[in-house]
Amino acid sequence: MDGLLSNAKKLFSTTNLIGYVLGILGITVAAFIQLLPVLLPLLFAPLVGGVLGLLVYNAQPKNTQTGIGVHPTASSTQN
Repeated sequence: MDGLLSNAKKLFSTTNLIGYVLGILGITVAAFIQLLPVLLPLLFAPLVGGVLGLLVYNAQPKNTQTGIGVHPTASSTQN
C-alpha cells in the first residue's frame, strides 16, 4: 500500500503539475497561432466596410440651419 501512495505522490508532484499546465498552455498557443492566419482574411472585409462607412458618414454636409427661432405670435383671442 505504501508503494501505491508514493506513486500517487509522484503523479501529482509540483513539478509535474507545472509541466502539465505549461504543456496545455503550449498546445493552446500553438492552436491559436495556427488559427490566426485563417481568421485574418475574414477580418479584412469588415475593416474595409467600416472605414468606407466612416468616410461616407464624414463626407456628408452638416445641416446647420441658422435664423430659426421660436417667437411668440399674437392670436386673435388676445386683448
